[in-house]
Amino acid sequence: MANYLLQEDGTYLLQENGDKILLEQTNMNVGYKPIKDAIVDVLEDVTSLKIVYGKEPKEVGQYPAACVSAHSDDEQFDSVGLSGTNEAVYRHFVRVYFRTDEANDPDYEDVLESVVDDIKAKIRQNINLNVTCEYAIPSSGQWGYGQKECPVRYYEMIVSSTVHMRRDTGVLV
Repeated sequence: MANYLLQEDGTYLLQENGDKILLEQTNMNVGYKPIKDAIVDVLEDVTSLKIVYGKEPKEVGQYPAACVSAHSDDEQFDSVGLSGTNEAVYRHFVRVYFRTDEANDPDYEDVLESVVDDIKAKIRQNINLNVTCEYAIPSSGQWGYGQKECPVRYYEMIVSSTVHMRRDTGVLV
């Protein structure tokens, strides 16, 4: 039988069969905001992006730009009982914009495709989004044209982040 002991620093100590294991990640507040913030942090390391927003602004200003916002979630029972677990999948939009007017690179399509490839590679390299989730994956995407403060070409990616958490403690498992 396992016992979870809350430590003063907010971590949990798992005691099972006489062994003690310190659980460093409690992530009691796993959800849209922490995962969105982690995606933004990961994208800020993509050198081909000029700016990353944790929202969808009306005006982007600098291009290429990425905007991260909530999309949807699903949660289901993974196991039953008092110490059972749930599996939750949080999905976020990552929209990548590049202007298409005369003030920008005429090879915007190639530039944007390269930026999207860089973003996908960075997410694949940091699969747990700095220990915010179990794993994240750029699960789907589509291309389009739109309007910000100027005409833009964009790629709308959905990043799906999965967590398994204990219902009695909120600790990720």
